[in-house]
Amino acid sequence: MNWQPRRSLYLGVATVLLWLASNTGARAADSSGGWQPAPYTLGQGLYFPGQGLRIGGYADVNFYNVQGTNTTYDVHDLSLFITKDLGTQWQLFTEIEASNPVNTHRRSDDDDSELDIERLYADYHANQSISFRFGKFLTPVGEWNLVHADPLTWTVSRPLSTSAAFARHATGAMMFGTVTAQGNDLDYWVFVDDSKNLSFGQEQDNAYANVGANETLHNNFRQALGGRVLYHLLGDTLNIGASALSYELASPRQKYQLTGIDFNWATRYASFTGEGIYRSSDTSGEPDERGGFVQVEVPVWQRLYLIGRYERYRSSTPAQTTTIDTAAINYKPIPGIVLKLEYRDGTNNQLLAPTGWLASIAVLF
Repeated sequence: MNWQPRRSLYLGVATVLLWLASNTGARAADSSGGWQPAPYTLGQGLYFPGQGLRIGGYADVNFYNVQGTNTTYDVHDLSLFITKDLGTQWQLFTEIEASNPVNTHRRSDDDDSELDIERLYADYHANQSISFRFGKFLTPVGEWNLVHADPLTWTVSRPLSTSAAFARHATGAMMFGTVTAQGNDLDYWVFVDDSKNLSFGQEQDNAYANVGANETLHNNFRQALGGRVLYHLLGDTLNIGASALSYELASPRQKYQLTGIDFNWATRYASFTGEGIYRSSDTSGEPDERGGFVQVEVPVWQRLYLIGRYERYRSSTPAQTTTIDTAAINYKPIPGIVLKLEYRDGTNNQLLAPTGWLASIAVLF
């Protein structure tokens, strides 16, 4: 196991921010209980009211048996969340992640395990409608990328359209909030990225994040501008979103435009979700990328769900159209613990999401 030296700057910045945050709140803590924690509930993190500090995270153990790879058991992610309130309007957040810290099978060309700063930002909450975020955050495209942690997703695998065409992280500034439109809530995110000048180290946002993928394309922003809106309808049982981005990737050094749509609809007997994207390039001759997925989640018994998903994606690298069918079981025996089992198959999927079985045990703590 080799923790990459290039991550030391990330960790240094995170340590300094948390030290400043702790010292800023020390005086208030002395008069309100110090480090006495609130009662702990699995999945909610450990909260220290006197410090305005919450510590949580998640871990997942995965099993893979897919074509082209040996059977693998691994601790896929081990993430630590740290949130620190500074007064009533400022808040600091960081997610420190160990990727693949334990793996029973590693190919010789695999990257070593890494300790990474997945997110690191400061929020300023001006009022109920406007907040500002500064730092490294998740790119607001669709729903999946904003809620990507294993305990919070329905399946082990990730749809291609949620990572293949854009960088999953941005470094810069964002304005976000919720306003009222025609009597319904409208959530919005508007961001600007300047990873060329602001990013720490060498980012590695894999375009194809599924286990067994033989393509090692990385999508890392150089600069980007865009946003997303999400409109809530029918008592919040139907949500419809739209995204738009204009950006330049670091490699290949090209400019792109992306539009996307997403929805989720909850009924009495089933819930439906879906996302779709379309990406065009300023470079003549490069094929556009487009695709998406639709998914249904059916409650079977108490906290047991059956999941079905169909996705289709036209990639430019490699230039092919991939279709994938996924059938899965999602079981939540108690809040904070999620068990998943799935089987996926498809056409032209060997390079990007090969056929096989996947399972995971995830804990949100």
